[in-house]
Amino acid sequence: MIAFLINELDIRGGTHKQFLKLIEYMVRQEVAFYIITRRVDFTKTYPDFQKFSSKIVLFPQAQKHGLIGKVYHLIKDIYTLRRLLKPATVVNIHDCGFELYLPAFIGKRVYWQINDLPACFRVGVFNKQSQTYKHRFICKYILLFQSIITAFSVNVSKNRDRVKQCFNRDAFVFYCGIEPILVNRNIDASLQRFRNNGIRILSSGVFFPYRNYETQLMIVEKLLSEGIDVHLDIIGSTDLNVVYSDKIKSLVKEKSLQQNVSIHGQVDESTFMSLHEDADIFIFINIDQSWGLAVFEAMSCGLPVIVSKSVGATEILSDGENAIFVNPVDVDAIVRKITMLMNNESEYLRLVGNSKKFYTRYTWDDAYCSKMLALMQGN
Repeated sequence: MIAFLINELDIRGGTHKQFLKLIEYMVRQEVAFYIITRRVDFTKTYPDFQKFSSKIVLFPQAQKHGLIGKVYHLIKDIYTLRRLLKPATVVNIHDCGFELYLPAFIGKRVYWQINDLPACFRVGVFNKQSQTYKHRFICKYILLFQSIITAFSVNVSKNRDRVKQCFNRDAFVFYCGIEPILVNRNIDASLQRFRNNGIRILSSGVFFPYRNYETQLMIVEKLLSEGIDVHLDIIGSTDLNVVYSDKIKSLVKEKSLQQNVSIHGQVDESTFMSLHEDADIFIFINIDQSWGLAVFEAMSCGLPVIVSKSVGATEILSDGENAIFVNPVDVDAIVRKITMLMNNESEYLRLVGNSKKFYTRYTWDDAYCSKMLALMQGN
């Protein structure tokens, strides 16, 4: 029996799509499993998770007040989690959120899928955070119990290097799969919009500072200054980092971009599809994003993608062939790439065609799920 642990199931993001594909594969392979999570809201995550409602076990997190209270409740939570894990022989920790409970996994075969290392290690998207005494303590605590982890898996090579740097352990690299968005875009409508000096840009990602949405607003300003009728649509939950999402919303107002920028937050499937259908290009200029599943979703419906060089997805993409790589903070260069696509129909159509074909190279079953199951089965 495998116990899958994921911090929350009330968000729609790349990590959650990866997790959904993994457990769907487990069903097809007739593998016994159950899911442990802290929060569930099927209206806010991928609807298909509801199929597994009978397999979901809630791990209630105790309220922690004061140092003594935190220590007491940590011990209590470890005991609670260990009790929930009793039926399992194998544990798959999906990304972060359970690293403080490592003692609960003693005696189990434990496989930790890391998409971004815990913040306390200050690598990747967290490298600019100052390391407090609390962070140092948490790092030492995790390292003290890391021998409990049977193996690490990551979704991109640079995270393998970071696992080596932080844990002095090797990690398996399993790329994510690509699930096509079944959208038939009206390419002629995009070309006509370009001829009329207009463009609709789409971006996606849960609101965190590394999403670099400030630069996207600067791109919109620059395009407007060049007389281009631009509209930017942003998809992504605004709940996990309210300070940052409020900052971006305030910037939209300060820059008087309300008519040109729409922050949709977390959207339902219908809205998600229609926004991809109506877009002309997709930009993903995150700073040091570990993977970037949204890039491939956009490509699958024939959207040319402009992606920052530091995004993990570039490990399997080719600059100029199926994507355009950029420096994520070079506004002028990004605007030049956008206007080049607007003014060069043949280049735009070439990228549309290459984007639509690319997703067939990486299916979820072959690229990720089968390899993860083989690892957990010791094959």
